[in-house]
Amino acid sequence: MFKQNKLKKELFKRLVVLLFMAISIIFSIYSKYNEKATQKTQIVQLPYNNAISMIQNEEISEIYFDTTDKVVLKDKAGKVYELKLFNEDIFYEFIQEKIEKGQEIKINNIEKNYIYTIFNFVYNVLIVLIVVLFVLNLCVLYNIIKKIKKESQKDEIKQEPEKILKSNVKFSDVAGLDEEKFELEEVVDFLKNPEKYKEMGAKIPRGILLSGAPGTGKTLLAKALAGEAGVEFLHASGAEFIEIYIGVGAKRIRKLFALAKEEAPCIIFIDEIDAVGSKRCDNSDNTEHNQTLEQLLTEMDGFDTKNTDGIVVVAATNRPDSLDKALLRPGRFDRHIVVHLPDVKGREEILKIHARNKKIDDSVDFNKIAHNTSGFSGAQLENLLNEASIMAVRNMHEKISDSDINDALKKIFVGLSKTGRILSEEERRLIAYHESGHATISLFMKTQKKVKEVSIISSGDAGGYTWYETTEDKNFISKTELKADVVSLLGGRAAEKFFIKDV
Repeated sequence: MFKQNKLKKELFKRLVVLLFMAISIIFSIYSKYNEKATQKTQIVQLPYNNAISMIQNEEISEIYFDTTDKVVLKDKAGKVYELKLFNEDIFYEFIQEKIEKGQEIKINNIEKNYIYTIFNFVYNVLIVLIVVLFVLNLCVLYNIIKKIKKESQKDEIKQEPEKILKSNVKFSDVAGLDEEKFELEEVVDFLKNPEKYKEMGAKIPRGILLSGAPGTGKTLLAKALAGEAGVEFLHASGAEFIEIYIGVGAKRIRKLFALAKEEAPCIIFIDEIDAVGSKRCDNSDNTEHNQTLEQLLTEMDGFDTKNTDGIVVVAATNRPDSLDKALLRPGRFDRHIVVHLPDVKGREEILKIHARNKKIDDSVDFNKIAHNTSGFSGAQLENLLNEASIMAVRNMHEKISDSDINDALKKIFVGLSKTGRILSEEERRLIAYHESGHATISLFMKTQKKVKEVSIISSGDAGGYTWYETTEDKNFISKTELKADVVSLLGGRAAEKFFIKDV
């Protein structure tokens, strides 16, 4: 809005300048025209025979000889005549003869006025210069109007409320997603050097669908793609296109893509695209949704494919199975990238990235933390270090230590310890037997994870907890392991029954 107001002020200034120039040009043209018209009305063209008769009748008092073949005559009444000579010598002899006979005729030679000529030349140059400046200002004015229109479109888009950003995120800021980054590197190269792909007849993917669990870094990847390519990043959420009134969502889609065409090359990022891209149905209540989706389909691969060069649509979803098949076909979302949860190495790299702006103690082992956070997404790891920094402040530590990170992990897994909760002796015995049952049974199950900590202090909604160490990532689980999990979970109930004779 600030930029738009600035442009409007500039537009007003230009209009004032243009108005002044237009008045100057009109005044100059009028002056020239008026001067010529005045000269034409004051000087009368005189035939040669009439001039001779007037001289013989002693009506002419002054004669002005020019360097050309023209002569100016002035009668005794002050009227001026112009005469074109066919033979200057004969006319001059005729005049000399009349003067010698005593006729009063004043002869003048018109000398060239160089000062007037220079002034006239400068005046004409200034007029031409003003005209040129006037045309240039018109061009500038046209560009300012275009910019104001563009900014108003941006403001309208922002108010609805899509955003236009200049992403500062790079691929170096994204860790644990090496394969996913590799898939996007050629898109970056296309946006930077499109000509070499066009010469080869290759087409860059029109759309890229990022799917995966929440917090795995889909939005971060899209920002990194725009940041690496150095292009504008247009952000929108799928839910922003869903409206009650028919046609509103489709209009917003059109505006977003119209803005993208002006900003091209650019990235359009649509988060949670399943909100607008879910499967169509014949129910009349979904007419608005269907129309919005169809507008998105048209914009991504409609008739006007030439004007979409340099526009890459990146979408993110947690539910790719819910999307309409027409949206997923080649030509729209050509490339599907599944963003997985990070492995141990990836988690370690993510932790190091999020630890850049934090005071971390030298004793902190990120590899150990990565092993203890199996199944964590990038967002959860960021939250872990943030909670650890809060714990460090709470514990009045100068730097984040292992104990702070351990407290943060405990808070995330089981919740805050509720030391103030009052429990009876019987309840404390029940919790102690129950948690001991979990821990003891786990010791005898070969496939069970190692017990890290057992507590009978209330935490979160639990009366106590048994916390297991997670040292490795497991992609598959066997039937034996599932049975061991069930036995370990029922160990608490078994301990209650054996020791307390009740459950």
